[in-house]
Amino acid sequence: MRVVVLTNQKGGVGKSTLSVLLAEWLAERHRLRVGVIDLDTQANASKSLARFASGREAVEFFEPQATAAIASATPCLTLFAGTKRLADLELARPELILPVFRRQVTTLAESFDFLVIDTPPSLGLRMSAALIAATHVACPIELEEYSIDGVTDMLKTIFGIRRRYNAGLRLAGLLANRYNPHSVRQKAALHDLVAHYSEFVIPAKISTRSAIPEALAAGVPLWRLAKSSARDAAAEVAVALDLLMQRIDGVEPANAVQEGP
Repeated sequence: MRVVVLTNQKGGVGKSTLSVLLAEWLAERHRLRVGVIDLDTQANASKSLARFASGREAVEFFEPQATAAIASATPCLTLFAGTKRLADLELARPELILPVFRRQVTTLAESFDFLVIDTPPSLGLRMSAALIAATHVACPIELEEYSIDGVTDMLKTIFGIRRRYNAGLRLAGLLANRYNPHSVRQKAALHDLVAHYSEFVIPAKISTRSAIPEALAAGVPLWRLAKSSARDAAAEVAVALDLLMQRIDGVEPANAVQEGP
């Protein structure tokens, strides 16, 4: 079972973008069965993957009476969409909904090669539920001052969840996203990120490129976008996702087995 959560406690870092790119890449390039659970009420990932909608909402996996079983025999994507109803979960009792979600995800994962979970941009019950149910977590990082400041808090959350609730949770890594190679400030931020968290940083970057939001808006995989700039963007994304998958498939940073910050 491989359940990969894309998360960060700061918004605007590209969690949904990376969730969509990873899901499409696994399904199309590797011919794997991929399920996407969108736990974000903004539902950006759901909009980009609407053509793969299962007709079921992500909120259902927090409901004890709902069934998680689903037939998925073909190498394709299946979306469990995010909706505004997810916001109500933040008022629920944790002891009631967290075990339900974990149990439902474990059952659902039997129908897929990968589950990809997109989370809201704040620490709450939905983010906690995703981390408790996951096998791996990856954190896109935008190289701005406030994003870097939040890395330590995010790592504390991840390692705290692993220590208390999910001993099998593994940090796949931090991935620099929306990188501007011409920005002196971002270059300095990347240097600081590697200096402080070298054991967790994936040695790749996803640059700010117009082709990525265009592909998301069009609802097509990046590598299918009919423009020359999409080829360069797709090549860069493929390198980053290859390295991410190497860690998910068993190559973990040496210090990641410790309790972290």
